[in-house]
Amino acid sequence: SSGPHQQFCRRMLSTTAMATLLRRAGAAATGRLALSRHASSSPSSSFSSPSVPAGGTDFDVGDINKELEDLFGQTFEDAAAAAGGAAAGAQDPPPQSNRSAWDRSPAATAAATTTAAAAAATSPHLTHVDAAGDYNMVDVSAKGDTHRVAKASATVRLEKHAYDLVAADKVKKGNVLSVAQIAGIQAAKKTSDLIPLCHPLFLSQVSVNLRLDAATTSVHITATAKTTGKTGVEMEALTACSVAALTVYDMCKAASQKTLISDVKLLSKSKSSPAPTT
Repeated sequence: SSGPHQQFCRRMLSTTAMATLLRRAGAAATGRLALSRHASSSPSSSFSSPSVPAGGTDFDVGDINKELEDLFGQTFEDAAAAAGGAAAGAQDPPPQSNRSAWDRSPAATAAATTTAAAAAATSPHLTHVDAAGDYNMVDVSAKGDTHRVAKASATVRLEKHAYDLVAADKVKKGNVLSVAQIAGIQAAKKTSDLIPLCHPLFLSQVSVNLRLDAATTSVHITATAKTTGKTGVEMEALTACSVAALTVYDMCKAASQKTLISDVKLLSKSKSSPAPTT
């Protein structure tokens, strides 16, 4: 049995040999054409070409067939017939609308559909986009209420002179940390107004803390949001951190244009059944 490498080598050999034979046949034909023209222009002259065998055309074709048979075990006519049969078998598949009847049975089609549906149900997907590609607020009406907590963080890096102003509470606009803290709490309560497909939540608590870090001249912000409801509260925690960081930027922009906000991220989220009421 021939492996892929042997088949490749055979095809390459076939191509090379065929090209050689075609060049020979072309040379023979060219020689015969020259002989014919010479004979017609000088009927009395005798001319022969060493490249044209004495047997003429029949001898040339037979010679080519013999070489093909020696190389591949088949004649030129056999090779042409085999190539024609391979081309007929390698026809293009039918149009897409007819493919189901062409490449699979109804049972196979049904099995493939079931498998695809199961894969779609278990794979990650965007819950805010439906099958038609339309955007929607996720329906959480069938869910039960649970106690939910989320914690997020952000970092604001300041230039040294701006950091010193914040640490000494000498920024002209006022106390940077206090204003940013209130801004973060207010932002958490407005999350559903800022982010289109967020559910409005009844927040039971929002806390925002800002901590100075002299080693990196940064302000580290953490925010925690809590609620009892049908959906998570991570967007409220992230919004609180983001707006608190933007407020620090705003308060310090007169002193520095190189303030950097980074590492806005969710630290944790959890849910648990609420304690029974009495």
